[in-house]
Amino acid sequence: MRELTGVWKVISAVLVGSWSIFLVYTALTVALHPLLQGGISLAFGLAMVFLLYPLDKNRLSTQPTSWRDKILYGAKDSPSWLDIFLLIIAVIPCIYIMIAWEDVARAVGHYEDYQLLMGAVLAVLLLEGTRRALGNSVPLVVLFFLIYALVGQYIPGFFGHSGFSFPEILYQIYLMTEGIWGLLTDLTSRVIALFVIFGPVLFAVGVGKGFMDIAQFTGGRTTGGAGQIAVLSSAFFGMLSGSAVANVATTGAFTIPTMKRLGYRPELAGAIEASASSGGQIMPPIMGAGAFVMAEFLNISYLRVMVAAIIPAIIYFAGVWAGVYVAAKRHGLGKLPPELVPKAREVFTLRQVMMVFIPIGFLIYLLVLYLPPQLCAAWALVIAMALFIIAGPLSPRAIWERIKIIAEAYYSGVASALAWLMVMMSCVQMAVTMISLTGFGVKISEVIISLAGFNIILALFATMITAMILGMGMTTTAAYIIAAAVLTPALAALGVPALAGHLFIFYYAILSGLTPPVCIAVFTASAISGGQWLKLAWISIRLSIAAYVIPYFFIFEPAFLMQGPSLEIVGKALLAIMAMFPIEAGIMGHFLKPTTILERFLFLCGGLGMLHPSWSTDLIGVALVVLGLISQNFFPPIPVIGIRPASPQKNEPDKIRPPT
Repeated sequence: MRELTGVWKVISAVLVGSWSIFLVYTALTVALHPLLQGGISLAFGLAMVFLLYPLDKNRLSTQPTSWRDKILYGAKDSPSWLDIFLLIIAVIPCIYIMIAWEDVARAVGHYEDYQLLMGAVLAVLLLEGTRRALGNSVPLVVLFFLIYALVGQYIPGFFGHSGFSFPEILYQIYLMTEGIWGLLTDLTSRVIALFVIFGPVLFAVGVGKGFMDIAQFTGGRTTGGAGQIAVLSSAFFGMLSGSAVANVATTGAFTIPTMKRLGYRPELAGAIEASASSGGQIMPPIMGAGAFVMAEFLNISYLRVMVAAIIPAIIYFAGVWAGVYVAAKRHGLGKLPPELVPKAREVFTLRQVMMVFIPIGFLIYLLVLYLPPQLCAAWALVIAMALFIIAGPLSPRAIWERIKIIAEAYYSGVASALAWLMVMMSCVQMAVTMISLTGFGVKISEVIISLAGFNIILALFATMITAMILGMGMTTTAAYIIAAAVLTPALAALGVPALAGHLFIFYYAILSGLTPPVCIAVFTASAISGGQWLKLAWISIRLSIAAYVIPYFFIFEPAFLMQGPSLEIVGKALLAIMAMFPIEAGIMGHFLKPTTILERFLFLCGGLGMLHPSWSTDLIGVALVVLGLISQNFFPPIPVIGIRPASPQKNEPDKIRPPT
């Protein structure tokens, strides 16, 4: 991404400011028609993408010397001539929709050739803008479905269809509200955009520092202190960012070097950060953008999705916490040195408590009142900015400096996340339209059901693999949307509750970022830690095992999704949280001490039994774990060779001192 300077920085700042004001104003005051709301936001998004993302990032230079570079690639701080040209022609179809949206909405089935031409231009530039910002994966998937719709009559067998002409496809994607201007574009421009901005603004006003201080204060006092800080801080940051890669890059820049300095191997340090950061997308109150899409797909409030996700998210982080604890015990990694643990009076200052808890608490309060989520986010933004401006010196200079910090946060949020998200969602909307138009999702569902032989476990396994394959190299949101469009009919046909089915797909779309061969969160953590990415991915999978297994259990146990009697919900949740420790002990090969093969089997089967939605299997699971603990206590210890760094001696405090 370019770092614009000079007049281009001014132009981009004006675009960001205008777009932000439009988003907050419409959220607080008026609901525009999807064609108008989407047309305005997509115009801003495309303009920012073509300003910020070059044709080829590898060809950028500080100062282009040839005419070819000036025309095609531009510089690191300014766009090329081609970028400006594409920007202009990209916003023209959006401006047309903004002007003629009423006529377009009324003239169903009627179109002119010039309208189809604008639709073709917009479709091509959405593909190009998404390619520039996110790489080839998403555009190739979208292009596949567009071509599939076009040539369906030439495809033999089950996957063939009657086919659609080029004008019919262009009409569907440009002039129908189910096309580019459909659910995803409208939802992003109306709801998700506010939450994307909300995170960077909260970081800027001090919430990020508050979260990190709380994580150090609590996690640093337990075994594996530096790793536990990464788990807590990533959970906190993930609640606001909703992006695994952004989370790894933000918190990992601090936590990974700290872990390495205190004795963690690069692969273990990177795996802890990648695992914890991926969980941020499932942690309420602000989950990944896919959660808002899920609420729209299901036609339910976001609050219901958020509530249903609470227990699985806690179980997930309990699993990562347990994995870090076991790994720390195995490698002799202790608590954080006392000098690195902040004091309570430093963490819980009045200003910091206000800045951390009031905006987020106010957001949750408004969501509980079932107000529209965009209204909740807009008011929380206003509260956070007002608190930040008044909580400090009130001289004009000091206030102006704080206003500049807020403005920079808006620019960062729009430039680094919202611009490409807006373009990507509109691009993916084309694929969703084609999946619906051609019946591809129904066909895939029939294949899954027939392969599974109506065995729900096999069907769920096939769904899991398909969702993870679709997510390779794609953002979680794009992977979830396409997977949901293709796979949810199969789960519905098998009697899976709609919310549980969507959460099932959402989890495995997230896990595609941790699972080889294409695992974006792992690659990011590897770049920061310097660890070998494949080893890092294997450790990440072991630490995140809860996310790989818990979706199978909440399909069959509604209590995990906050459905059912309160006592049963609490009991099942507590048992599942406790189950994470023996499961991680079985996977990592250590509990009280290194485990035998039999002990690993007992711990793993016992933990899974405790997760099963039956009290009889719960009791069997507890019994197996007790047997494992008895074995650990009464059988002779197994020597462990090559632990690095060395385990603390018997009389030493349970911590690792910084290297001298």
